[in-house]
Amino acid sequence: MRIRIKAPAGLSSSGIYGADGKELAIGTELDVEKEPTDLVGRYEVVSGSTEGKEPVLNSAYAVESKGGGYSVITKDGEPVTKGLRKDDLEGFDTLSEEDRAAFVELHKKDA
Repeated sequence: MRIRIKAPAGLSSSGIYGADGKELAIGTELDVEKEPTDLVGRYEVVSGSTEGKEPVLNSAYAVESKGGGYSVITKDGEPVTKGLRKDDLEGFDTLSEEDRAAFVELHKKDA
């Protein structure tokens, strides 16, 4: 999962200090295995929270490059979304199957 360091609500801060004594500035993004609950209020989940979700082993959804910087999501080999840029698809592979279906619904191709 990916988190972003933030200042506590209503306070300004320059960051937090890691176990190595080095400061992590506000806005720093980190990949972590699980939510750092000891930092409650000092981070936000950017993508990939897997808490309470089953892992996706064989998804019906896949990302297929269409060239020109665009990709589409396919379901069982058929395109089901409009063209999306790489930034739009960041974290898609970490979503649960239920969240993937919701993402596809938000970005479905025009009929």
